[in-house]
Amino acid sequence: MKLVDFKEDEKFNQLREKIGNSGYGDFELFDPKRHLSWQERKGLIEGWSNISTVMLHAYSDHTLAYKNSHVFSQTDEHIHFSLCDKLKKRISQGRLPNIEITLNESLIKKKVVCEYCLHAVSYQGFDAYRRRHEEYNKHIIKQFSFEHYLLGKYPNR
Repeated sequence: MKLVDFKEDEKFNQLREKIGNSGYGDFELFDPKRHLSWQERKGLIEGWSNISTVMLHAYSDHTLAYKNSHVFSQTDEHIHFSLCDKLKKRISQGRLPNIEITLNESLIKKKVVCEYCLHAVSYQGFDAYRRRHEEYNKHIIKQFSFEHYLLGKYPNR
């Protein structure tokens, strides 16, 4: 079986020129700076890992990420699942150089969720900055379950 060399295909090259693309691109199978290795993933599944907060980022839905994976983080008082205002402030002020992260959902089930994370992802209209919603917010925090949140967000888990 002979594979087609698309660099030699006239129709492909015409199309490429038509859309204004002068290059062929490239593909990188694994980049350890951007992708979790199996050892890192295994460590995060088994427990907590301490990383530099510089390595954290957020996906477009504001959920917390480390490399190419959604993660949960832990500070003294809360579990975080987004790059919320509270985390951003502590990181930018240099008060949080490192943080504990995990992929293990069982480690976070009985922990208190950060209200600013709920605000960041707009969870059920939660607004951490409007005090007139205080009763509603207390109810949401009391009823919040990571399990239900994740099932609603990622139903095919």
